[in-house]
Amino acid sequence: MRKRTLLLATALTTGLLTALPAQAATAAPAGGPTADFNGDGYGDVAFAAPYAKVDGQGMAGYVAVVYGGATGLDPAKRTVVSQNTAGVPGAAEAEDTFGDALAVADLNGDGYTDLAAGSSGEDVGTDTDGGSVTVLWGSASGLKNGTTIKDPAVSGHDHWGRLLTTGDFDGDGKADLAVGTGSSHVYVVRGPFTTTGTSGAARKIGTPETAYSVDAMDAGDTNADGRSDLVLTYRVRLNEDGTGSWSKGVAYLGTPTGPDTSVPRPLNGGTSLALGDINGDGYDEIALGNVFSKEDDHSGSLGGQVVVIRGSEGGPVNGDAPMAELTQDSEGVPGGDEAGDGFGGAVSIGDTNGDGYGDLAIGVVFEDVSTTEDTGATVLMNGSATGVSRTGARTFTQATAGVPGSAEAMDYFGSDVLLADLTKDGRAEFTITAGFEDEGVGALTTLRGSATGPVTDGARSFGPGSLGQTRSYGAFGTGLIG
Repeated sequence: MRKRTLLLATALTTGLLTALPAQAATAAPAGGPTADFNGDGYGDVAFAAPYAKVDGQGMAGYVAVVYGGATGLDPAKRTVVSQNTAGVPGAAEAEDTFGDALAVADLNGDGYTDLAAGSSGEDVGTDTDGGSVTVLWGSASGLKNGTTIKDPAVSGHDHWGRLLTTGDFDGDGKADLAVGTGSSHVYVVRGPFTTTGTSGAARKIGTPETAYSVDAMDAGDTNADGRSDLVLTYRVRLNEDGTGSWSKGVAYLGTPTGPDTSVPRPLNGGTSLALGDINGDGYDEIALGNVFSKEDDHSGSLGGQVVVIRGSEGGPVNGDAPMAELTQDSEGVPGGDEAGDGFGGAVSIGDTNGDGYGDLAIGVVFEDVSTTEDTGATVLMNGSATGVSRTGARTFTQATAGVPGSAEAMDYFGSDVLLADLTKDGRAEFTITAGFEDEGVGALTTLRGSATGPVTDGARSFGPGSLGQTRSYGAFGTGLIG
């Protein structure tokens, strides 16, 4: 693996370029997880530029929402928020990285989707990098104002808000918020939340064994009991001398008291996560992407892999027979398994053609296209009654006819992917981040869903300038969620 590729892969695992996969509070609807911040019935997309300069403060960061409509995303209809925005707590300061984790749900039960934004580099008083979490509230006019979510253990960790996801873990009809830190623990804060800052109690959740970090976190309903299940991947030391690492995973099923940690469900490891119903049986599958090779991660593969775990009445079915184990050498997967490709750097599940089966989008963030190094690619695998189909898979790059832009070295097209219905037609659009487009500025591309899946006709692409922001290094498109 090339050295710079390994560095970027490491960045992916810490949530700097990829969406931390907090996509669905409950089972994904047919078109994919959908956020509606302004209540107009169309799905919206949120993302961040956590490295962007704000009012002269480097890496202060901002978050943005682009609203959906009958023709898809329209950058002219947007809300851009930083910690210098009126009504938002705090102030934009250097290296806060506001928006480096995002999650969506209707947290106060008013019918509008809200956006939780982590700022893991925030200094809190004298606590350097203590981190913060802010909820930006949805309304008829879109995102408006914000409220800080209290850290229940300020002295127990740093980087509060490094990971976020939402779900109704206790089945009481109120969305809860799971928050990761710089340590190996996660806190679940029970809903409902209010604009004045009140919420339910926070509960600390640990990994099943000694770990030094949590790589990824998501939620969904793997057993269709109406309660969200919490899925984590975490990293443990491989050797007794502290060298090497091994990524592992675990699912905690939802119960009336929240995630059940007494019977953890062991899973494959990974650096990205998504949940959704691929085979149409009503149970969410778990897709785990892992960009690392076995040289760098005991649970990895040559050019990256994606393992899909089947949902069932009893929860995730792992054992020795996952629904699918995919590399670019697997049957029906386009491309070839080459060292350092980063296959699985991002994953998302949604129904792009309206057939009732969730399709699987995979980012191949370091893929070379012809002789262009690390330009990046995406692969879309169809869902079917038997799971991930091995027929009809498609590859999209910036060299694909009809996709805006051009394939340039180190664009990292596919550094994040999202399948979500933005046009209210029951077919998910395919939105893709190129995290380092134009030497680190970043850009988004959206392909319309259709009866045949994503099409390039009418594809749209935009960057910071389309939102009235300065075009500068910022990793625009990080944390893509909808």
